[in-house]
Amino acid sequence: MLLTTEFLLNPRMLKDVQILLVDNDPDTRDLYTFLLEDHGAKVTASQSIQDALDFLDGYIPDILICELRFLGESVLPLIQRVRALAFGSSRPIPILVMSTCDPISLAEQLTVKVEAYLLKPVDISDFVDQVWNLAFLSNTVYPFSMQAWMLNQNPVKLLCCGPEVS
Repeated sequence: MLLTTEFLLNPRMLKDVQILLVDNDPDTRDLYTFLLEDHGAKVTASQSIQDALDFLDGYIPDILICELRFLGESVLPLIQRVRALAFGSSRPIPILVMSTCDPISLAEQLTVKVEAYLLKPVDISDFVDQVWNLAFLSNTVYPFSMQAWMLNQNPVKLLCCGPEVS
């Protein structure tokens, strides 16, 4: 992480960002929770995919951070559930996946696209940078249909009856 003036003046750069952190290693989960909370985030940590799925019944996070490998559990239902919540709330919920497997193996394992991927062991600076970037992404609103996207492009041009003549 570059220690820029903006970073030094904003040590709580993740203030009030709601993060769901899912990792089966207690030491890693505690370290990431401490680090993110120290930067102002509100972290809910879960040790299993099923616990995270149960928690999503009454909670929509701003960001999902998840370990890829769980003994006896697949991460895909959690990612699909978060994607459905994002679609239902009309806002992105970026997903950061961390794993010890290489990116090629990750591509083979994941059938759902994620916004970011970090290889373990994770460099703490890279981790904070990725989460910060995802926090900005989670605060944007994006359209879910071509019509909504077109209306956001230039509504005045779309109201005219024909193509522009030069």
